[in-house]
Amino acid sequence: MTVTRLGLGLAAAALTISALSGCSTIADVQKITEAATSAVQQIQDVPGATGDMLTADGLDKAFSAIAEKVGATPMQVVEVTLIPTTATEQAIDPNAPTELNQWTYTAGHVGASRPVDYDDDAEALRQNLFVLTDVPTSAIIAAVDGAVAASGIADGTVQSVVIDRNLPFDDNLRILINVQGDRSNKQVRADAGGHITDVV
Repeated sequence: MTVTRLGLGLAAAALTISALSGCSTIADVQKITEAATSAVQQIQDVPGATGDMLTADGLDKAFSAIAEKVGATPMQVVEVTLIPTTATEQAIDPNAPTELNQWTYTAGHVGASRPVDYDDDAEALRQNLFVLTDVPTSAIIAAVDGAVAASGIADGTVQSVVIDRNLPFDDNLRILINVQGDRSNKQVRADAGGHITDVV
């Protein structure tokens, strides 16, 4: 998969996720698309990116590397985004607990933090926070492994995974998996235990 194709896939995945998960404003869609673009730019900056992020070993390495870089175990995050080559976490900086930053892991390297604008809404930040270990690696992989079959897309592949809270509907944690085929795409949803709950 080339970076150009990946960029287009990420943009499509971002728009699909935003539409299906309740984001309805242009600003919401723009933020998600910008996050996808940011991930692609960081992939371009790091040689040797491989496609093993959606494996237990790949995830464990990424999460451990980001936690070490940030100096926080466990991480307090609001969103985790995964693509085959990259893991991105939006998390609280333990040295500045009112600051939300984004860290990206690619090819064994954690890039510099990037600030995330949350409009200084401390209450919204508190509501969205969760401990990364509340969604075990094994649950993420179980959901990913079952996503293509659940989607019903015979030639489908997992393009992206987003982990966050199901706000504003409830505060349950969820795993959103974007499955893309040649002629269709589906979003497969799973709970924090990795059990698939819905396909849309």
